Amino acid sequence: MAGLYGRPSRLRPGHSRGGAPRVLADREAAEGATARWPEELREFFALHDGQPFRSKDDQFVGEVLSGVELLSLDRVVSLHQLCREMLHPIDYLGPDWPATVRAQHAGETAEMFLPAYIPFAEDGAGDFLYVDTREGEQQGCIRYFAAEAADEGGPLFGSLTEYVDSVRRSVESGDEHSYLVPSVTEGVLAWDVDVSDRPPLPPQPDPTPLHLPFPLSDFQPSLITADDDLVDLEVVRAAVLDTARSLHPGAEVQGGEVVFRRVPRQRGVTMNSVVQVDGDPRFYLTIVTGVGNEVLVHELPPGGFTFIVDN
Repeated sequence: MAGLYGRPSRLRPGHSRGGAPRVLADREAAEGATARWPEELREFFALHDGQPFRSKDDQFVGEVLSGVELLSLDRVVSLHQLCREMLHPIDYLGPDWPATVRAQHAGETAEMFLPAYIPFAEDGAGDFLYVDTREGEQQGCIRYFAAEAADEGGPLFGSLTEYVDSVRRSVESGDEHSYLVPSVTEGVLAWDVDVSDRPPLPPQPDPTPLHLPFPLSDFQPSLITADDDLVDLEVVRAAVLDTARSLHPGAEVQGGEVVFRRVPRQRGVTMNSVVQVDGDPRFYLTIVTGVGNEVLVHELPPGGFTFIVDN
């Protein structure tokens, strides 16, 4: 495994909140709290104690693995315990299924998390990579546990060593790994989606200047109640539809509802509406004037607006 971790030129040392490995007693305690580890997993955690993507001050520090974050010992134990306590919701598979699972070997699908699964990296969305430590020819294989699909899919790599070596080769060659391509900038390794074969985006139009008699203002929808001074949203919707019809005479115009349930009668507050014009969606910006239910309505141009306040 020194093939990946023995290349200090690839990563800046000391940039991780994890980093230095824990002492042997801590590693043995983590193993005791989970399941018996294969020797290569013991070696793996003798080399590090996790590596988050970002530092304490939220600076990006790189990604050792493709699309997943290395777990610390503490996170291994807590995630293992959490998955054991929160059974994966599956369809009832019959009274014989528990016996079926007990008779399985490493690499087979149990439709649930098992104590023999040792997580070592997660993607931040509830899914993680783990070592399947069950007995059998594929003992120690690397698999993916998904929040929606549990342990379906079978082994991804035959061993942790094989997985780490595949990452090393990808970093050295620049080839894709797990649908991501590596890059190293100022010693920091990152993984990104390969967009080299995508056609370039068409040039975007510049924003259209929109002159306003007053500045725009923000409001927090969650703080607005029915007791506040509110504009009548049905009146607003009618104004939006009238504007759409005037801009598109003869077209079939529908919709116009704003996204908020309550809007204060506060000058400069903005709302967005979607109007179907002959079946095509068009977006409208509505600005509250603060006078009755009067609003300013503008159809959004392709490049959006740049706002200019006329004093």
